Amino acid sequence: MSRLRIGSGAVTALATTAVVTFAGIATGGPAAQDENTAGEVALVTVVGCLTEEVGDLPWVLERATEGEPTEQAFTSEEEIARSAAGALGSLQFRLLGVGEFGIEPHIGHRVQVKGLKLRYDGEWRLNITSFQQLASTCE
Repeated sequence: MSRLRIGSGAVTALATTAVVTFAGIATGGPAAQDENTAGEVALVTVVGCLTEEVGDLPWVLERATEGEPTEQAFTSEEEIARSAAGALGSLQFRLLGVGEFGIEPHIGHRVQVKGLKLRYDGEWRLNITSFQQLASTCE
C-alpha cells in the first residue's frame, strides 16, 4: 500500500488558497462587486420599510437610510428610540440571512435592521444580525 506525502509547504499553500477563495466567495469576489467598493463590508444600523418581492432574495428594505456604523450586532433600547424618531432615507437594501428573525409579519412596517452592509451585483445588501419593528406602518 502506498501513501501520499505532502510537504508542509504544499499544505500551507493549499490552506492559504482555500482561505483566499473562501474570502472571495463570502464577499462576492472582486469581479462581482462594484469596483469602488470591492472588499468593503461594514456593520451598520439601517432604518426602512420592509417589502417582499418575487425571486431568490425576496426581502427588501425600501426607503432605507444609508446606515449608521455600529460596533454591536444587537440592538439596545436607546438605539430603537433613536431609529424610531429618525427620518427615512432613499436607498434600497436586499436582506440576507432573514430565516431566524420571523420577518414576514412585518411587511409594510417601519423596521430597524443591523447587519453587514455590502455591495454586490450593483445593489446594496445587508446580512442581518438584528431585526426590530419600530412602527406598524411605514410613515
